[in-house]
Amino acid sequence: MQIVTLKKNTLIRHFIFLLILAIGFGTVVISQNTHTETAEVKLYYVDAQMLRLIPVKTQIPQMSTQKMAQRVADELVEGYDDNPKIRRIIPNVKHGIKVKVLDRIAYVDLKQELVDKHPEGRDLELLTVYSIVNSLTGLDGIVNVRFTIDGKRQKDFKGYIDMRETFIPDYFI
Repeated sequence: MQIVTLKKNTLIRHFIFLLILAIGFGTVVISQNTHTETAEVKLYYVDAQMLRLIPVKTQIPQMSTQKMAQRVADELVEGYDDNPKIRRIIPNVKHGIKVKVLDRIAYVDLKQELVDKHPEGRDLELLTVYSIVNSLTGLDGIVNVRFTIDGKRQKDFKGYIDMRETFIPDYFI
């Protein structure tokens, strides 16, 4: 009788061990399937003195070029206010920038509210436009950027930069 009980206890222990092992491996498989690949991108923010653009490397989820472009635009609007070396120049307007990518061109539509809240000045305008242009053209599949404001092509942003142009990156700003 004692031998049967001993075998039964051994079987129960083995079963519990195998159950724990199976649950552990199941967890690993689940966590592997939910892992999201990321891509390193450079977001261009203005330096603390608001004189030039500074690239800031960050990770965003690997997605289609269209979705990554929108994510980059959203990140530029949200900014990194906790970093004293850089400043957010683009006003924080909800859904202030919409991006559509077609034939290697990013079509950027700015809300009029974002333009109205933007600080005045030629240099600040230039920094804002190239913050967007340089950040978006850093993505694979985007070479040029075109702008509209509330869905319409405009002569200028706030009086200085000709928004009818097709922009290429300028990393010396």
